Amino acid sequence: MCGIAGWIGPIAKMDLLREMTDAVAHRGPDGDGHAVLRLDGNTQAALGHRRLSIIDLSSGGAQPMYSHDRRFAIVYNGEIYNYIELRDELRSLGAIFKSQSDTEIILEAWRFWGEDCLKRLRGMFAFALFDESERKVVLARDQFGKKPLFIAQRETAHGTSLVFGSEIQALLKHPDVEARLDLDSLHDYLCWRYVPGPATFFQGIRKLVPGGFLVWKNGRVEEKRYWLPPEESPERLPEPREPVAEFLEVFDEAVKLRLRADVPVGAFLSSGLDSASIVATLAHLGVSGIRTYSIGFRGDPASELPAAGETAKYFGTSHTPLELESGDLSAHLPTLSRHRGAPVAEAADLPIYLLSAEARRSVKVVLSGEGSDEMFAGYPKHLIEAHLGRFAPSGLLSLLGRTVLGAASFTTKANPRLAIAARAMSERDFDSRMIRWFGALTPVERQKIWRGPVASRALRPIPFQAAPGASPLRQVLHYDQTSWLPDNLLERMDTMTMAASVEARTPFMDVKLAEFASSLPEHWRIRGKVTKRIVREALSPRLPAAVLTRKKIGFRMPVAEWFRGSLKEQYRERLLAGDSVAANYLDRGMLGSLLNEHVEGRANHEKTLWSLFTLETFLREFF
Repeated sequence: MCGIAGWIGPIAKMDLLREMTDAVAHRGPDGDGHAVLRLDGNTQAALGHRRLSIIDLSSGGAQPMYSHDRRFAIVYNGEIYNYIELRDELRSLGAIFKSQSDTEIILEAWRFWGEDCLKRLRGMFAFALFDESERKVVLARDQFGKKPLFIAQRETAHGTSLVFGSEIQALLKHPDVEARLDLDSLHDYLCWRYVPGPATFFQGIRKLVPGGFLVWKNGRVEEKRYWLPPEESPERLPEPREPVAEFLEVFDEAVKLRLRADVPVGAFLSSGLDSASIVATLAHLGVSGIRTYSIGFRGDPASELPAAGETAKYFGTSHTPLELESGDLSAHLPTLSRHRGAPVAEAADLPIYLLSAEARRSVKVVLSGEGSDEMFAGYPKHLIEAHLGRFAPSGLLSLLGRTVLGAASFTTKANPRLAIAARAMSERDFDSRMIRWFGALTPVERQKIWRGPVASRALRPIPFQAAPGASPLRQVLHYDQTSWLPDNLLERMDTMTMAASVEARTPFMDVKLAEFASSLPEHWRIRGKVTKRIVREALSPRLPAAVLTRKKIGFRMPVAEWFRGSLKEQYRERLLAGDSVAANYLDRGMLGSLLNEHVEGRANHEKTLWSLFTLETFLREFF
């Protein structure tokens, strides 16, 4: 696990390369490495690296790493969990290894299999690989985009130049890359609460798509996807004959592979099913001395700490609860915004960072439950879309949305989730429904608050679509796996943990497990009111009954209370002041009205207020 940065182009200053990698030093405090390699003519490949030592702690894992014949060089961020199995297979083909590092596996895998090696890698990765023989550079990213890779591309008289890195702040150190706000992305953020990839908030900077790779050769760039998410593939996988047994086989392997490390490994533990399933499986696999970490707010009746403590006691883990004061945590926003290159739009990002910092006192690696809901259908939206979504394309639900559902959205004040569901299902357009479920402003609401230049389009479309004929549930899961996860939840997990120099591993996002999930008939994901049915039934013998019956809560942040208390004046001082950056694009009067309505209890705008407050923090940091 590391941070990478570099470029392909004419500039070859080692001091600049060091400055770029220093910007991501928190990702790799254990060492650094730099190389400038000649491609053709005036063009060189600069490869920079910061190392967080996890596997092969000796200098054998240092980067840039060269192959034994020095044909290939690589800088790489991530972990290849099946590296032992791949090493054995490659040795049988004649590969030569000089270290025990998983990094060297990529070098030899590329030599023997070329781009086909990428779909064999079971893990998380973003890398830049230099091939001296063919005078080319390959940039690649893992199947689900668990590791970030940002790219700035520039066309010159001599061909295409590239600047790349694990964080946008590293790219901005390069003189060819400027911090220019992309207004279309700002426009999109107001609805989605994140910027759908491959775009970013910065003009000229994009993300390499998950499951994608790019080849630079002779001044030209070719970009491809080497892997399609299962819900996008037109070919359905065969259904499992014994779903529970086959789930346990794949899940146990996914957890076991993620224990491979030469440093201590711990696990985040909440009150929910996903993290408890991982801890239960660690115990089932016979792992001793399991370290677990939980977080909550002092005095919060909905705190997850008591329930997490009971689960830790049940499994006999070495448990560390972190109890926070109820005061707001906004002091961390500027630093975390710089790391993310975007607003910290999920309030739960802050406790993830603080919990990671606490865990770093005793471990370098943590297991986390991200991806379970998006693979196995764990959100209320999945439940409702599965049952009502089949009517969405027809006029029936649209008509109901204008009457019953539309009315329900305003008469369910005591039940915010029901109000959200009613509003979401009243939307006939798929993207509009997704915004209603987890977003902030609708396109209509955004139009009322927007005062910037006219946007080039109403709404940036989600880049990838589910396979033709996919059910409503599978369409939502595909959106989750190709947009909501990589551009929001996984990006935040990577940024917040790496800000504390901790590596987070996500067993539920194993590629083989995702393929297994897609092969299931829908009733193994949703049955009646039961979500994630396969996970519950398969893990029930390992888990205490309380975990299986407990309602899904999620980590509750007292954001609504903050905006009626400590954040109220901060919001006014930043967003309503004369030097507000956001107010250059948004109606100042409406910004104030949203806060007033919330403070007076006439509406709960916590999600929108947080999105706007963190947007202003981000804009001040970069623009």
